[in-house]
This record gives sequence, structure tokens and C-alpha cells, in this order.
Amino acid sequence: MDDRTLQLRQKYRHFRVLVMGRANAGKTTILQKICNTTDKPKIYNTKGEEIDLSTVAPSRERGEHNIENEMIFEANPGYIFHDSRGWEFGSSEEFKIVQDFIKQRGMERASQRQLHAIWYCLPTDNVSRLLTGAEGRFFQECDPGTVPVIAIYTKFDDFVLQTQLFFVSNGWEEDDAFNVASQCASHRFTNVYAKVINETRFPPSGDLSFTSYIDMDKLDTNCDKLLEKTADVLGDDVLRQLFMCIQKNNLDLCGKWGVKR
Repeated sequence: MDDRTLQLRQKYRHFRVLVMGRANAGKTTILQKICNTTDKPKIYNTKGEEIDLSTVAPSRERGEHNIENEMIFEANPGYIFHDSRGWEFGSSEEFKIVQDFIKQRGMERASQRQLHAIWYCLPTDNVSRLLTGAEGRFFQECDPGTVPVIAIYTKFDDFVLQTQLFFVSNGWEEDDAFNVASQCASHRFTNVYAKVINETRFPPSGDLSFTSYIDMDKLDTNCDKLLEKTADVLGDDVLRQLFMCIQKNNLDLCGKWGVKR
């Protein structure tokens, strides 16, 4: 580890991410893969006390949630995640909570409390509902300031199947339709559906797509695309170095950005 990397570790101990998206959008699976684990995160309140979620009845769980709570995976405690759960209900109260959190954390002078990135998961299994009212309002009204937003289009293999059905409905043979859909689904999605988000007032800084399910038991599946996209859109070189410093299982990305282990 060189002197610069050591200084970064001393100044910045964590990379803080707000994870957004409706229920069942694939958020937890992605975070587990980022941290190279199948375990659930530990959750801490604003006093640093661990919250025992097993004592929270399902009907009360949303009421117990606080965007300020910190989710940390023991496999990689360099990340601190915040969950915007409840946001999908689209109430004005929830919108203000998220908006205030992003604004206040984005302006924090204390490096350990700053928000560094927003990962917004948008499932593509039903593109007619790609943007709900809450999601549309976020990209139109919520100014993230200098905090980059990555749009993560999850369940993308479902969109491939939808594209296949589109061709089949136009007279294609099923196998031929699937082969063509696999090749052109990404282009079709970008030009027809993602275009709506990219033309909003506060569009994402970058985007990428994931399949419906990331098999945690397969060693060759990873979230490298998300790591690389996040590093690409970080406007501050120091933050980029910090982000690379906490990668425990990706030497290629560390090498790309010149971080010595």
C-alpha cells in the first residue's frame, strides 16, 4: 500500500451510498454481490446501536425504518448503505425525507458523513411501469447536486423476453425472435424507454442493466459493471481513489485507476 492510499484510508473510512428503488427491484442481491457475501447486512440506528430486525413485526417494519439507518455488511465494512424504503409509495412526506437527506448529506463538510453516490434500481420486467409517480418525481424534482446517480435497470432478461414476444407477435419464429431480441434489446431499451429518464430535468449520471437474478453461488458472476460505472462518474479524483480503495475483490479495477494495494 503506497503513502497516498494510506492517507486516503485514514481520511475516508467509508464510501456511503443511498440505495433507491421499489420493493423487489433487486437491491439486496446487488449489495450482497458488491460486498461478496450472501449474508444479510447489520443495521445501525443514528446512535450507532444495532437494530434487531427479528423483533420487528412485518406490519410494523416500515414504521421502524429510517433513511438515516446504516446498513453494513461484515464482509466489506468499507461500504455504508442507506435504504429509501417506503419511497415507492410516493407520498409528499417520503419525498421530502429523501430530498432533505440527499441535500444535507451532499453538503456535509465532515467526510465521514458525506453521501458519495446514489444507486437507483429500476426493474424492467414491466416497462409500462418503468417510472412510477415517485420515480418520475425524483428525476424531475430532486436535485442531487454533486452526488452522482446511477440508474440500475434490473430484471433485464425479462425485457429480452418481452422483446422476443414483440417479434413473435409480428410473425417471427420463436427461436429467431429470441436470437434477434438478445442482440437488439439493449438498443431498443435505450432508445425507447431509458430515453424518457435521460430527458428528465435531473437525469442519471450513468446507467447499466442487470439480469433478473444474480446467482450468488457462481464465482463468475459479479457487479463489476456497477463498480466501474460508479468510478467513471465520480467527479472528484480523491473520491474515486477512495472508492477503489475499499474494493476487496477487484484488482483489475484498482489497477485501472492506479490504486496500489
